[in-house]
Amino acid sequence: MHRSLLIDEILSLIIQFVAADGQQDLKRLENTSGLARLARTCRCFMECALDTLWGTQHSLSPLIMCLPRGTWEIHSSNLLYLTRPPTESEWARFDVYSRRVKSFSYPKQTKMIRLHEDTLPLLFAERPPQSLFPSLSSLDFSILSCSSPNFALIRDFLSPKLINLAFTLPRKMCPQGICGVLEDLPRKAAHLESLTITSFFPVAPFELNISTYGLPDLRRLVVSSSIRISAQSVLNIASLRHVRELALNLHADFDADVLRDRANNSTFPALQYLSLTAHDLPQCTSIISLISSPQLEDVSVSYDVQAQSSVITSFLSSVGTSIRSISLRHNMRTNTIADIPFVFYPSTFAPLFACRNLRTIQVYNLGTLDLDDEFIIAAAKAWSKLEDIRLCSLPWSSIIPSISLNALTALTQYCPQLTRVHLSLDAREIPELPIGGLSMAGAQFLEVLNIRDSIIEHTELVAHFLRATIPNMKTLYIEAHPELRDKWMEVKAYYDRLSVVHMKSGS
Repeated sequence: MHRSLLIDEILSLIIQFVAADGQQDLKRLENTSGLARLARTCRCFMECALDTLWGTQHSLSPLIMCLPRGTWEIHSSNLLYLTRPPTESEWARFDVYSRRVKSFSYPKQTKMIRLHEDTLPLLFAERPPQSLFPSLSSLDFSILSCSSPNFALIRDFLSPKLINLAFTLPRKMCPQGICGVLEDLPRKAAHLESLTITSFFPVAPFELNISTYGLPDLRRLVVSSSIRISAQSVLNIASLRHVRELALNLHADFDADVLRDRANNSTFPALQYLSLTAHDLPQCTSIISLISSPQLEDVSVSYDVQAQSSVITSFLSSVGTSIRSISLRHNMRTNTIADIPFVFYPSTFAPLFACRNLRTIQVYNLGTLDLDDEFIIAAAKAWSKLEDIRLCSLPWSSIIPSISLNALTALTQYCPQLTRVHLSLDAREIPELPIGGLSMAGAQFLEVLNIRDSIIEHTELVAHFLRATIPNMKTLYIEAHPELRDKWMEVKAYYDRLSVVHMKSGS
């Protein structure tokens, strides 16, 4: 054996290369057979290969099946039962592999043998999880169980080594049990950096008060949109120095006034990524206004109560100028309308012109966006780093867009990194070609165009225009009635023929 293979760092790189060979899903180790063969090659390879092979698990079944055959059995429907707790001598092989497990995480392996819900309490009857998994630093408990009787077992997994924790609230929720887990976090898992709480069911019948003063290292907190969180909880989170990513649900009774009355000058000092699901937009504005972080770069907001122009402008004015990505979506309801007072003009979005680093802007279903070429040209000049622009009115909006094909010219001219455009256009008038003195170098990355229900008359002329302005378009999406859709499909077919001719001519 070459001496270099005795160096742990080199051997680890080789094994990582073997593990990644042919891997399509970055979240799942797929080349397990290759690693297993490598572990059996020689003792020098074995430890490192086994560490990689068992380091991340998506189910507890493989480990349980390392126990003696008499301790478990598989029933119909591929369900694994533990027939009795293992004796002290029967844990040996299990321990060899379980001590290597660092993470239980998604994606859950649905094709793998499933565990009966009684398996976990029986497995941990004699040995607590911390002794079985001493290296565990990341736990998604929903991988192990989502049943109510097993929920309290999360508390036995908590340790100072735990960095990432995720769990799903069970169907039959016990408020005391959930609060017990949350109260244990600062005492047992004080170094937690990421906490995700989800629920598969509608709004929980109680508020989830998360006390985070004891979690000074918390950097990421995600709370499912079906879970209510109190204003006091938000204030607790706001005081944490290192929280960079936050996702919350603000229910109808969320008291935004509490935030304004009790907040200090150092709230959310490190926040970079914010996602809010809210009852109304002013609730989001109240939280955005608290953020003192100069690094806020990604804001994603969805809300239920349709907001008028002044409310949206107020929100956009509060996001600051460091933003790189903003997504604003109204969750459509039966009473959502596209007419006045929910018609939005360029002045509504003017505050965003100050965001010179904007890469992504997505606006969905606010009402009717009555924008024009002047607005798009000003936006293109202000957002020279833009990569993705999506400005979408409600599907049933009746106003003909005032944005022409000239808007595409401006976007390709001033936004060289643009990759995706999603706009409704008036494509009846075609700018003259060639476009005088305009360099198309900036359009090289633009591959996806969604023209929604843009009106059109001259399909071949539009195809020529698109070929000149967007030479590398790969996908054209249409959201229109069949007749209009057919016209745009003609555009795409003619565009593709022009591209073939261009390639053959080599010009």
